[in-house]
Amino acid sequence: MNEFLRRLRYLVFRRRFQRELDSDMEFHREMAAGHEGVNFGSTLRLREESRDAWGWTWLDRFFQDVRFAARMLRRSPGFTLAAMLMLAIGIGVNVAVFGFFDLMVLRPLDVRDPATLLRFHRRAEQSYAYAAPYPEMVFFREHTRTLKSVLAVNTTRLAVEGEERQINVQFVSANLFRDLGATPVIGRLLDPDRDEAPAAGPVVVLGYGFWQRHFGGDAAALGRSLRLNGKPATIVGVASPRFSGLRMDDTPLWAPVAQQPYYVGNDHLLTDYSVDSPGVQVWGRLAEGVAPAAAEAELTALAAELYRQHPKELWDKERIVSEPGGYATSLMIGNRSGTGSEGRNQMLPVYELAVALSLLILAIACANLGSLLLARGVTRQREIAIRTAVGAGRGRLIRQLLTESLLLALSGSAAGLGLGYLVVRGLLLISRRPAWLDPVPDGRVIAFAAGAGLLSAILFGLAPAVQVARQQRQATKFRQFLVGAQVAASCVLLIVAGLLGRALTHAASSDPGFDYEHVLSVEPGLSRSGYSAAKAQAYLETLTNRLRGLPGVQSVSLTQVPPLGRVSISAGATLDGRQVNMMLNRVDSEFFQTMQIPLLRGRNLAPGDAHAMVVGESLARAAWPGQDPIGKTLNIVEDYTVIGVAGTARMVKPEDSDSMEVYLPIRPADFPSLFVVLRTAGPPDTTVRLAAAAARAIDPNTFAEVQLLKQAYALKMQGAEYVALAVGLFGSTAHLLACLGILGVVSYAVSQRTREIGIRMALGADRSHVLSVVLRQFSAPVLAGLTVGVAAAVVLSRFLRGVLYGIDNLDATAYLAAIGIFLATVTLAAVLPARRALRIDPIRALRHE
Repeated sequence: MNEFLRRLRYLVFRRRFQRELDSDMEFHREMAAGHEGVNFGSTLRLREESRDAWGWTWLDRFFQDVRFAARMLRRSPGFTLAAMLMLAIGIGVNVAVFGFFDLMVLRPLDVRDPATLLRFHRRAEQSYAYAAPYPEMVFFREHTRTLKSVLAVNTTRLAVEGEERQINVQFVSANLFRDLGATPVIGRLLDPDRDEAPAAGPVVVLGYGFWQRHFGGDAAALGRSLRLNGKPATIVGVASPRFSGLRMDDTPLWAPVAQQPYYVGNDHLLTDYSVDSPGVQVWGRLAEGVAPAAAEAELTALAAELYRQHPKELWDKERIVSEPGGYATSLMIGNRSGTGSEGRNQMLPVYELAVALSLLILAIACANLGSLLLARGVTRQREIAIRTAVGAGRGRLIRQLLTESLLLALSGSAAGLGLGYLVVRGLLLISRRPAWLDPVPDGRVIAFAAGAGLLSAILFGLAPAVQVARQQRQATKFRQFLVGAQVAASCVLLIVAGLLGRALTHAASSDPGFDYEHVLSVEPGLSRSGYSAAKAQAYLETLTNRLRGLPGVQSVSLTQVPPLGRVSISAGATLDGRQVNMMLNRVDSEFFQTMQIPLLRGRNLAPGDAHAMVVGESLARAAWPGQDPIGKTLNIVEDYTVIGVAGTARMVKPEDSDSMEVYLPIRPADFPSLFVVLRTAGPPDTTVRLAAAAARAIDPNTFAEVQLLKQAYALKMQGAEYVALAVGLFGSTAHLLACLGILGVVSYAVSQRTREIGIRMALGADRSHVLSVVLRQFSAPVLAGLTVGVAAAVVLSRFLRGVLYGIDNLDATAYLAAIGIFLATVTLAAVLPARRALRIDPIRALRHE
């Protein structure tokens, strides 16, 4: 303890100790000078020995190294700026990727105690759903012991006063605001005791953006009436602008879920147990000391008990599964039935690709910096030699060079942190994400940037620092390795970018199996307007007859799932031990004619068919290979018999070339949720207004939404376009860094061989021969890197082919184009500095060094 205090005392008062030491040494030197034959010794050595005795010498030396490194970097501003730029790009790309991951996965929502919040899903043997029937949620809420609270959310599109189109209204259990810790800007939020009472009047809470747009932020909006689907509701409060409401977009309105029937005119949501019910998304908050597995087990047992009471509506052997609910990823999935987590899990492979490509860019940046440090070592050979001559060991030199690399890395990390923030912020602005998604870096992102800088310092600083103090032949081998690594990594990125570009072109020009250019869809929204099945059937008969009379309309049909729309219904089936995901749709007999889907075998659906179905060619081939599918049966909740085989039509996922479509007849209960699709002889743009007017003329209280399928197709392909653009930017960045790296390495080689080149020129060597001598040493690493890069791109493209539409891992055009562009630009980057060798004055070169 005394030793530590002594060392600590020196650390605090080391300047005073140094002055006292200098004074004592001066006194002893004068005393020694007065005695003949007495040698005081080396002042420098004695000073170092005294410091070692005091302790904390390493700290003094560290600060000395930092000060010296800063001076050296200031003396080479061109090198310093180039190094910082390369590091900023390499680290910035990785910070952006990690920052987005942190924002969506690691950073909790701005709600109370997000760690105890869970989101629940339903799973059965061949089915999966993100929503549960409202009565099932109520049953859970009344009987659970593992959850402190249960939250329900249902999103319904309604006609809202002041809006030209129907908008999403979030119907929630009234305890949602209180449980999540939300506070109002003005007024109050929903309250279970007041707003879920049987005699409670209809109320609505405004989203902050809606309040600003429609009421100009006026507090006088409180107490006013707002009409939803033509029915009045009292405005009781305005939510905070940072309140998410358990959605990924800005919610305009909230209302109690118990009041949803008041606006839509039926109580299906509150009373229907079936899978066809719109249902509610279910969140729950764990009781103290309860694990998520315990809550899952309890709710699964409750689901089994409820199934015994309602065996015809609910799923047999239903399991309730959970995921952390207090993070943005839990808000990124839908609320319809299906067999897989389509929203978030489709993004996972794309994110993994982004991680891999960003790490490649960081590797290229580090290789470039290593090359620059080696090139800079040429100009510092005299300095290194002098420091070695006066006694500096190899370890001391390596430590000093690593300190310079560390300063560069920290500067690059700071710049990369800013660049990454700008990239994430730009992505959020482009995608129009809500204001509560704040891209400002938190501690994890800052630590990641610092860690990436430290790793980069080791990667690009250690090996060059060692090589500077070693033999030239070994340094040359290391430079060649760096060149090969740069070429391989950048080649991978360019080829992948080329493949994605080709895939996007192919997707845009491919035939999805139906004609979307001359078709538009009409969503009457009858279920939201409270239509019964009989009333909806009469409305649709009137509407289809009027649409057939419009100019240029060739055919009109009804469908439960609009082509290329937001709605999808899927079901799982086991075929020969394989799990197959089928896309279900209920259509009338004119659907195939309207969509121009060819009927390959059998017959079409006809009125009166109850348990008949038409299957797509892909499903027929997968389910009954080499057999005639006509007459075969398939269990989809109940048995259906195949009466026809249609061509493969990618109605929901244009990227799925093997989409397995199943077409079932329309049931009477389906009419309130049906869509209308119509085909026109010419461009359908002019028919949009006429179709909307025809729907509105039948019932002015409905707000039919009309969409051109060519616009819907463009929206579907937008995700692939974003991916291709992002990978193209990755590839272009890597390409730029590789060219800069080659430029630096060749410049280094020219400066290193100045004397040799001068001698060759003085002896009459041909200029082309001199140029080939300079470039020859790089041909082998470039070719080796190119070979490795092409092989890696083949492996990566096999992975991409499984997750992105249209990828062909043996696309010769993409490979040759990427390789050609790369070789052309890299050759140019190498020739430009090499041509400097041809302008060397032989006399100056002979005097060099």
